[in-house]
Amino acid sequence: MDISEKNRNNIISRWNKIHEVDKEYIRKNSNKFLHLKSRICGFIAGDGNILVDNGSTCRHNTVRFFPDNLSLVKSYGEAILKVYNKIPKIVEKENYFYMTLDSKPVVLDLLSYCEFGKMEWTIPDFVYESEENKIEWLKSFFDCEAYVNGKSIVVKSVNGKGLLKVKELVESFGIETKIYSYNPKNKKWNINYMLYILRKESRRKYRDLIGFNHSTKLKKLNIVLQS
Repeated sequence: MDISEKNRNNIISRWNKIHEVDKEYIRKNSNKFLHLKSRICGFIAGDGNILVDNGSTCRHNTVRFFPDNLSLVKSYGEAILKVYNKIPKIVEKENYFYMTLDSKPVVLDLLSYCEFGKMEWTIPDFVYESEENKIEWLKSFFDCEAYVNGKSIVVKSVNGKGLLKVKELVESFGIETKIYSYNPKNKKWNINYMLYILRKESRRKYRDLIGFNHSTKLKKLNIVLQS
């Protein structure tokens, strides 16, 4: 065995030990913080993705999140720490933050619950197990995908099937919503789906029952509801 092969085996051995510690932590706490895991899944569905080591084009197992507000950095980071005992790396860009976590056990755990990706994200089954889980998932997803104007809260997505599930979740709180779709002029682009919360009473109910972690969006919603 040459030195380079020995070093490689030593590195692999160290990583395997770290992974075993991580997997044991996840096993012990799998059901302890489901509300926070709901938050993490909502954030990644909205403004994140997961890279999986496939041995060729990708050699990493990484969870990535791209929040545009410091309040989301804090909310996501706190959830990752409690659920996985990890602290994501944070890089501040011009208009957003780049948060990454390299961990095979974390990636495999998240992928065991649902799909991620712009076109195919899904909602984990455990989200439906409690109102707290529902609130955490919706709040973090809306933090990323919703915008607030004077007449509505709007969520836009190319994942029509996923947005129908979001509609069901929101309406389980007695909040009225509507979904519209439109075809972009460029035929290469996907159909866009828009979920609207239009009535003022429905928007107020959304704020009071679900709300935002996103400080700017919450402030804007409070202002428009006062008018």
